[in-house]
Amino acid sequence: MGPSVTRPLSGRVASDDARLTDAVAGLGLPPDWQVRIERRPRRTIGIEVRAGGVVLVAVPEDAAAEEIANLLAGQVDRVARAVTRHRGVVAAHPAKELVDGEHFDYLGRTYRLRLVPGTEPGARLADDWLELMVTPADRPAAGQLVDWYATRGGELIADAMPRLARAAGMPTPTTVIRDLGSKWGLRERDGRISIHWAVFQLPADLIELVLAHELSHLRVNTHSDEFWRELGKLVPDFALRERRLASLGASVWLGSLRASHLSGLG
Repeated sequence: MGPSVTRPLSGRVASDDARLTDAVAGLGLPPDWQVRIERRPRRTIGIEVRAGGVVLVAVPEDAAAEEIANLLAGQVDRVARAVTRHRGVVAAHPAKELVDGEHFDYLGRTYRLRLVPGTEPGARLADDWLELMVTPADRPAAGQLVDWYATRGGELIADAMPRLARAAGMPTPTTVIRDLGSKWGLRERDGRISIHWAVFQLPADLIELVLAHELSHLRVNTHSDEFWRELGKLVPDFALRERRLASLGASVWLGSLRASHLSGLG
């Protein structure tokens, strides 16, 4: 008998067994999770998080609904972390316009954009404004803001990473800031750490989480229990922060401009 999924019941939970669906829905899982339950010819219960944060629960054909619900109840935090990792930077990120009054975030605080004349392109904070310098011969470009985030982010990392590395009992790794697409951070094969420039729109405690996460990967490559113990030494409340990261990720700007400014990325 192959995989079987029928109608969705109780919101985002889908199963071919109404009793099973009700049992899982009663766990109080986050409402935005997509949980699929499939009965398969197997002896054990398996949990897999697929791309996009879909939680697939593969269960033996004769497993009782209560048994499956009890398993998930003890795995909520672990699955939440996996969902966060698979979502990464949320795909439905906003597009912006490079016009006066547009909103941009930095360290969790929102600033309004103000275009000002300048002799060289660049950006700076001025009270509640994020000022973008525009030369008479040029149009405002998204790349100017990306460079500004990367520069400010580099200054933050230069302060935070040595502190985290000391707490982990490790040498301070070389860290670079670049566009990572759908990832917040990445442990490179050569031992360096890469951080997405867009991370610095987030609150400081979530930036610390991303840095600590990648630093912990230098010691433990996989997301095993050992890895979570290492991360917990640096960020004891990492599970709570990862849930916030998943929530706030949808509002992070990744450099996309609305149609009238698409040429600004050049």
